[in-house]
Amino acid sequence: MGSSSSQPISNVVVDVSHRKGNCGRKRVQVDLDKVRDIPLNQRSTLCSLACALKIGKNTVHRLLKSRMIRRHSNAIKPILKEENMRNYYMLVDEEDPIRSCKSKNFIAKVMFLVALARPRFDAQGRELFSGKIGIFPLVTKEPTKRTSVNRAAGTLETKPIASINKEVIRSYLIQKVLPAIKEKWPREDMGCPIFIQQDNARTHIDLDDEEFCRVASEDGFDI
Repeated sequence: MGSSSSQPISNVVVDVSHRKGNCGRKRVQVDLDKVRDIPLNQRSTLCSLACALKIGKNTVHRLLKSRMIRRHSNAIKPILKEENMRNYYMLVDEEDPIRSCKSKNFIAKVMFLVALARPRFDAQGRELFSGKIGIFPLVTKEPTKRTSVNRAAGTLETKPIASINKEVIRSYLIQKVLPAIKEKWPREDMGCPIFIQQDNARTHIDLDDEEFCRVASEDGFDI
């Protein structure tokens, strides 16, 4: 075999790089117009916005740093609960969302009729009867007369009873309290007298109310 000798080449620039032009991972192109179509509840965090756009969280963070999107804080006073403070990610030219809350001056007040009894325990102290008969709100359901943004006309709406009188108390005692007593009262005490004690409100029925006494004496109970 013959031998060969090589001589160095001088003054010649040799490009040994395998990189041609731009290199690295290409940037993800994001259509920012899609952000407008995403509901606000899906734009409260970077992760939720990234999931809605189907891109990575880092891409959304890069849009925020480049000021292509902005963070908007929307608060409702008083800030007593976490849900009253909301953050949204929006476009630069997008209008701020408007949030409102119901005034406390128009919150309806509801009265409740509560029925309790003495609890029962056995010799070992285990509870046999809790004494909780029931709690009944003094409300009525009325169909709405007009259509609004919240409900259609004719939808049943719960409203407090404006005037509490003897007729209302009598109907609640007969239709709600007495059935609850007969359902939950201990079976071994069915033959014993059951006394319903009312406070001194003027709307309460009399002791000898004929309609109440007739219903209370049915089904073997002595109320």
